[in-house]
This record gives sequence, structure tokens and C-alpha cells, in this order.
Amino acid sequence: MRIYKRLLKHSIFSILVNFFNLGIFQASSMLLQFLAIPIITRKYGIEVFGQIVLSTSFAVFIAGITNYGTHQTAIKEVATNKNNPNFLSELFFRILYFRTIASASIIPGILIMCWLHPVGSIFMWLSILPVVLAEIFNPLYFLIGYEKIGWISWGNSIAKLLSLLLLVFVPITANFTPIINLMMGMPVLIYYVILCFFIFQKQKLIYSKPTFNSLLHLGKENFYIMFNGVAVSLQQSIFLFVIVSFVSAQTLGAYAIIDKLLSACRQLVSSFSSAVYPKAARLYEDSPLFWTNFKNKIQKGYAVVFGLAGLIIIVFAPQIVWILTGNSHLQNAGSQTILFVRYFAFAPMLLALNANNVLSLLLQKNYKSLFYISILILAVTAGLSFVLVKGFSPEALGWYPLLIETACLFIYSIFIRKKTK
Repeated sequence: MRIYKRLLKHSIFSILVNFFNLGIFQASSMLLQFLAIPIITRKYGIEVFGQIVLSTSFAVFIAGITNYGTHQTAIKEVATNKNNPNFLSELFFRILYFRTIASASIIPGILIMCWLHPVGSIFMWLSILPVVLAEIFNPLYFLIGYEKIGWISWGNSIAKLLSLLLLVFVPITANFTPIINLMMGMPVLIYYVILCFFIFQKQKLIYSKPTFNSLLHLGKENFYIMFNGVAVSLQQSIFLFVIVSFVSAQTLGAYAIIDKLLSACRQLVSSFSSAVYPKAARLYEDSPLFWTNFKNKIQKGYAVVFGLAGLIIIVFAPQIVWILTGNSHLQNAGSQTILFVRYFAFAPMLLALNANNVLSLLLQKNYKSLFYISILILAVTAGLSFVLVKGFSPEALGWYPLLIETACLFIYSIFIRKKTK
């Protein structure tokens, strides 16, 4: 026990402990995504999988609005006020109330999606409600700040496993997409609600109804961060929303495969960034140069790890596609998906290299730059989507993840360099 406590005082070890716990949290989500792909594609077809990815991408977008950047900004507040139950109570319920209000964005969102994709039923869009409601109760910010990440990691893994078991053993004969969405979302929603009650009791929080001014202040303070988070979600999802009206169900399904792979990589990088955040904040407070040097070391690690992963993806793309879909290169769906996977191979490396640029702007509290970056990224996303859909064949759509991540890295790098000059 004494050895463990000594190790905890070591900054690198504390990051590894946080990353391990966050890794469990994210790994369960990633595992569900990876294992759900072959289950869904083999039982119901790649076309159904495309519909599921389309609707869940919309759910992630609305969940980002619901979260409203509180996951990022509230960690520091919790970490610096661990011994102040009154402050923690006020913060806990202020975020809960605000997220509930923000979740109302799903109403106009569903109407817009019904207009963009009239083929999809209203039940398909309503079935993502558990994902949005789960974000209201998601206590990850509280547990990261309180350094009790293990509370959510293992339970979340169980909830994800339950979703997977439902997919395997519950027979579905009709309305595939809505029912699958419900089976994947409900266990997590139930667990987060239970966990919130547990935190309320364990931390001896006191019910505190937030004032209108406190909610208004939160809305103003987090607007830029929320917009940036939504833009990040849209840079990946808006392409799906656009191509759904222009491509076949098979092509949509093939693109949905790499969309899910990129989402999994984003979760992995996000978990490591969250683990680094506490140390990064301390380094930056001591000296921005300390953070810059530490950041450069992480960047080299990202380049090596994700660069090698990209090479492996290119070489073993046929095997990866067969494992995920059951389709071989001799089938049309298989050959197209293999092509998309190879085009996508180095997009995760660019995504990872950009993660610390986002963290740098957060440490600088340069929220306006995040806002301007978000607008630029959305403009690039819209333009790139239009060009690829209208100007090229369906096979070229697989280049989108690599192109958009390249553009994002370039835009962030410009703002980082401008700030440091």
C-alpha cells in the first residue's frame, strides 16, 4: 500500500492510473462498437448497419449539445473543490438542470432529420432518445475531477456488455434499426441514473436548485466550447447526413464502417487526453514552456503508434473487413469497404496529433479561437462534402476522413502558432 501511494505521487504514474481507468471506460464503448459491427452486418446486413450509424451519429451530435462542454470545464472545478460539499452540490445540480434544458434541442433536430432523410421512419430518430437522456446524467466530469473514475468504468463495461448480449440473443423480425438503437442505449441510461443517485448519497450532496443567472452564466461561459465540440461531431457526422440522399444503402453501409472505426479512435485519444489534462494544467500553470515540451513528447508517441497502426490497416484491410462484415474482396460490398478502410488508414494519426492542439487552447482558455476554428471546420466540412458528392464517384467518398482530419490539423496549427508568437 505504501509503495502504491508513493507511485501515485509520481506524475507519470498518476497519468497512467487515470488513463487505465478511463481506458476501461472508453474500451467498453469501443468494444461494443467493434463487436456490434459483425453482429449487425451479419444478422441484418450492411444496409441496416448504415441506418444505425446514421441515427447514432445524430444522437452523438444532440448529446454534444446536451453536454454543452460541461464535461471539459467542470473537471477543474470538481478537482479544486473536493472538500467543499456545498460547492459540489451546487455544481452537480446546475449541470443536471442545464443539460436537461439543452436536451430539448432534439425536438427541432428530429424534424430536420425527417426532412433530410424522409425514407427513415420517425421511430428511427425517436429510438436514439436513451443516448441523449444518458448524457444528461453522465457523471464522468465529476468522477474524473474527484479521481474516482473506477466508479464509472467497470459499471459502464457491464452496461455495454448487456447491450451486446441483447443484440446477440434478442430476435428481431421487424423495425430493426429502432429496436437495435434502444437495446444499445437503454442499459447505459439506466446505469447513469443509478450512478448519479449513488454519487448523491456517497458524497453527501445537498439538493440545490440553480438560479436563472447561474444557468445563464453557464450558457455564456461554455458556448464556445460547446460549439467546438459540436463542430468536431459534425465534421464526422455531417458527411453522413449529406451522402445519405446521394448514395446507395450499400455505399452508406461501407462508409459507416470507417465512420465507426474513426469514432473508436477518437474515443481512445480522448481518454488519453483526459488522463493527461490534470498534469497538463499543472505544467502550464508553472510555465507554458513545460507543457510545450511535454506535448512534443506525446506527439512523437502518437506519430509512432498510429503511424504503425495505419500501415497495419493498409496491409490487412481485407481481413479487417471480413471480420467486421463477413464480406470478402470478391463481393461488391466487400471490395468497396476494403477500399474505404485503406483510404482511412492514416486519419487516426492526424486526429491524434491534433488532440494536444485542442488541449493547448483549453489550457490557454482561448475559447474564442475554438469558436473561430469551429466555424472554419464547418465551412470546410460543408465544402468538402459537396465537392466529393457532386464531383467524384462513390469510391472517392472513402477519402473524406483523411482529408477532413488533415484540414483540422492544419487549421488548429495555424491558431496555435499565431498564439505563441
